[in-house]
Amino acid sequence: MGKKVSFSLLGVVFLLFVFTGCTNSGADGESVELQLGHALSEGTPAADLIDEMAENVEEQTDGRVTFDVFPNSQLGSETEMLEQVQMGTMESAGIMVGSMQALDMKMAIEDLPYMWKDIDHAREAYKGEFGDYLADVMSEQGMTKIGYMEWGYRHITNNKQPIVKPEDLKGLSLRVAETSLRVDAFEQVGALPTVMAFSEVYGALQQGALDAQENPLANIVAPKFDEVQDYLSLTEHFYNTVMLVVDTDVWEDISEEDQQIILDEADRISEEVTKINDEKEEEYVQELIDRGMEVNDDVDKEAFREAMLPVYDKWEEKEFGEELMDIYREASGW
Repeated sequence: MGKKVSFSLLGVVFLLFVFTGCTNSGADGESVELQLGHALSEGTPAADLIDEMAENVEEQTDGRVTFDVFPNSQLGSETEMLEQVQMGTMESAGIMVGSMQALDMKMAIEDLPYMWKDIDHAREAYKGEFGDYLADVMSEQGMTKIGYMEWGYRHITNNKQPIVKPEDLKGLSLRVAETSLRVDAFEQVGALPTVMAFSEVYGALQQGALDAQENPLANIVAPKFDEVQDYLSLTEHFYNTVMLVVDTDVWEDISEEDQQIILDEADRISEEVTKINDEKEEEYVQELIDRGMEVNDDVDKEAFREAMLPVYDKWEEKEFGEELMDIYREASGW
């Protein structure tokens, strides 16, 4: 009787070994499903490419790793989604770097106004030491960076007048995301920044509770802000990037082979989004003109940068420190 039991147990162990070996999945031998939340509007290049990444990862890992994507703040604000990843109730997220200040104020550095000499310096910075530094900050919060995605330059829309010089913003109620440095920067030029979740912005503009908002072109076109805003000024005051992160505990449950597939896909869509953004910039502007918006690009950016510069010294001393600011300055192109 004892021998029969022993052989039965050996058979079970052997079968378990065979089946778990065949899955070739996470470190624990099980498939890994990750909820990925982000605040990007559906139909924007970045949001579409995240969906594409999810499909490709599932296909290339034979279903061992799947991303269940929730766009447009369906799982909460960026701050709320960060908290969910940190608590382990959500496995992955795409969060604007500046919004990550909710966990560490150093991440607010992305909201320095006019911080890059041109877009090429901005893109290269995130591929180099600057991007690595920010990823290390989030690593300390239990999140592994798998990639960056360009969200782009932000521009101002409003219902009062074209914005050409800093004084044109004086007294304008302007929606900003939940980031302290953006509030500080706009207060420098006399605007009245109002922190509000993106999902509430269209209604607030429609009702006249706000005069203005600021976003990249893709996120002006997709939500149809032209229906509730008359003027678009190409101010390029902030440059934004989304960091794609995975809960580090979850990441370590994924096999090295599958981790590499995810990283390769994240790199691919990171490169792809910059190409699409460049191709679509003029198209977006023309589409908004065709929809009836008045667009101006004669913005005095030098005057805006000069007016907003006081936030640099203030935030370096208060939050960023010399080390991070030196890395930024080296990459800035100024």
